[in-house]
Amino acid sequence: MRSTIGIDSIGVYVPRLYLDLTDEWARTRAPVLAGGDVQKLVGKVTDGVGVRRMAVVDAHQDCATLAAMAAKRAIDAAGIDPREIDYLAVGTETTVDQSKSTAAYVLGMLEQHYGVRMADVGAPQFQFACIGATYALEAAVSRIRAGDHAKPYALVIASDVSKYPLATAGEYTQGAGAVALLVSENPRLLALEPGLSATITRDERDFFRPNWSATAVVDGKYSIDVYLDTLEAAFHAYAERVEGALGIVASRLYGAIDHFLFHVPFPRMAEYAAARVFLGQWLADAAPGGARSRLLAEVPLAGAGAGAGAGAGAGGSPAGEALQRKEVERLLAKSPIFREAFARKVNPSLALSRDIGNMYSGSLYLALASLFEQAQRPAGAPPAGAFSAGPPLAGQRIAFGSYGSGASAKVFSGSVMADYAKVTSHLRLTEELRPQAEGGTRVPLSMADYERLHALTDAELDYDGAAIDSVMQKLRDGVALAPSEVAAVAALRSAVQSPKWRVRPRGASILAPRAEFALERIGTTSSAERTDTGYRYYAWVP
Repeated sequence: MRSTIGIDSIGVYVPRLYLDLTDEWARTRAPVLAGGDVQKLVGKVTDGVGVRRMAVVDAHQDCATLAAMAAKRAIDAAGIDPREIDYLAVGTETTVDQSKSTAAYVLGMLEQHYGVRMADVGAPQFQFACIGATYALEAAVSRIRAGDHAKPYALVIASDVSKYPLATAGEYTQGAGAVALLVSENPRLLALEPGLSATITRDERDFFRPNWSATAVVDGKYSIDVYLDTLEAAFHAYAERVEGALGIVASRLYGAIDHFLFHVPFPRMAEYAAARVFLGQWLADAAPGGARSRLLAEVPLAGAGAGAGAGAGAGGSPAGEALQRKEVERLLAKSPIFREAFARKVNPSLALSRDIGNMYSGSLYLALASLFEQAQRPAGAPPAGAFSAGPPLAGQRIAFGSYGSGASAKVFSGSVMADYAKVTSHLRLTEELRPQAEGGTRVPLSMADYERLHALTDAELDYDGAAIDSVMQKLRDGVALAPSEVAAVAALRSAVQSPKWRVRPRGASILAPRAEFALERIGTTSSAERTDTGYRYYAWVP
């Protein structure tokens, strides 16, 4: 008999710094992004994308410190000794080292903070864009199920800092944070359903980061299409597994799932995903009085042509079918049947992401934390943002739609355990995400400070920048260059053609680290006795 395996505890950490996308940022960016119309840009961000604020890392923070903070919260909430952890895996696409696992850095921080040794812990890193942490979770669960664990717990952490060039459409979909999941047998939070998972992977170019780039390359509209297509295919494969294992046919699957959680690069994306998934499931429900009949009454175009929502279109061409499908989904998003379903089965999971932004690998599991926190809200309590209190979750089934660009989608499910409320009672994210002026912990950033932090890098070309600045000014003024200045230009040309790098000082943090893990320094030594140029040193700051 298979043992029950799943999530025993959850910890979430979000940087305290944030940028308000409805204030100074909107006024500054409107000339570039909205033809000078500030309100148009605010509407595009808050309504079209679904965010109001985005989390920003300070100078002493990176994906490793965020991961360690989330891990600490999960460990402390569970009340366990970290030496009971057998396996520590980090899923990230914003790694701090091109060779060493981020998990090894996290392990070192935990050892330092708790005063323990964890040398017998496996510590791999999983990378596949935003789905990396899901692959890490799958590996941790499989390892326990196979009996390869020597201790009770595995720790899986999703941690990322999403970053795009300034003054681009991607800028307002940035964010940062980490979610840690403590995995065990007989979990108190969520039992994952064995065998009920499905994966679809395609070799795609929708989103990638070249080796020379600090930010990702995104083909926005194409990336959304790839996300929806692979996620839909994964749900179809998942439905087949559910039917084979549980006898729940596709036409009844929607009713068997209480909550749908999706990867959330931005909240509106979850709405697109829900429309795609719900449409296919409702069309399959052809029973008298079933969802199909109501769907066609409210969205007649949904019945045109063959397939799950794809009409015959322009002579049945793929382009025509895609256009008609998008029109069906646009109309569906406005229909009562969809709005009711979305409010009940998806919306509670989006409450937190509106004030954090894109956490990449952590966004799906932030949605889980959001769902649990919303369910904790007592009846009649003021809603967080646009969300109200949810029903008790114990015994309910949650379907997870995970996605990573490039591209892979994985759908799996789990059932909420009876003790979930006690296990998640430590979650106070709604309160934490309020600005300090409103009783929370967050601190707003000015544009000047935000752009300084955005420009932080670990290294810079090794050349005399001051000399080059002087040369450029003389060239602008039409002044002849001295021989030494000609040499400086030659040195710059050489530095570009055969790059030599040096560690770049990160500068002061906006908020001095306190009661947190911090990047203490980056090594600069290269000698016969010691070499650590570029190595990252972390410390717990009391």
